[in-house]
Amino acid sequence: MMRLVAEAWLALQGSWRILTFKEGWEANFDTSMGGLWHSFAAAIFALPLVALILLSAWHGSAGERSYGLEDFLVYSLSWVVFPLAASIAAHIVGARGRWAAWVVLHNWSSILLFAVQASFWTLFLAGLINLQVLGLLSGLYGYLRILVHWRIAYIALGTPTITSAAACAVPILAAKIMVVLISLAMTPAIPAG
Repeated sequence: MMRLVAEAWLALQGSWRILTFKEGWEANFDTSMGGLWHSFAAAIFALPLVALILLSAWHGSAGERSYGLEDFLVYSLSWVVFPLAASIAAHIVGARGRWAAWVVLHNWSSILLFAVQASFWTLFLAGLINLQVLGLLSGLYGYLRILVHWRIAYIALGTPTITSAAACAVPILAAKIMVVLISLAMTPAIPAG
């Protein structure tokens, strides 16, 4: 377990180096098949951040919306949908051999994205920002998330900038479709009147 924690710490440092345009990030990632499987441990490391986000959102909504099975399904399935959609995108742009690196970099960097969300939800929960500022930060986060995905795709796939943007759009779109489908599946039917 300590070895996995150390690998996660190195990967987070490497992710930060990628996102801040610094050299030397390559040494922080294991893009072998073993490293690919280890990178899914990011789902476990991100789980406390996700729980904090959901608890803050539940508290902020005064319990009007329950956060449970639907959110758990979205979180769990996102770790399956991304690699599948990334595989399709990597194949389309001719970077099949770089798919594993893309998934490894994405998985580890997703912890940083959850940490960003958790930070402004924590500020809201602590009463340091109001709902309007939270909405603004959430809106800005949507753009930040796209830029992070784009940067990760660019670095991992080694494709030109526009090609990387198109490639990263595939998993983002797949995730949106997944969220809509889960929401539709979990919405109770309206009784015929």
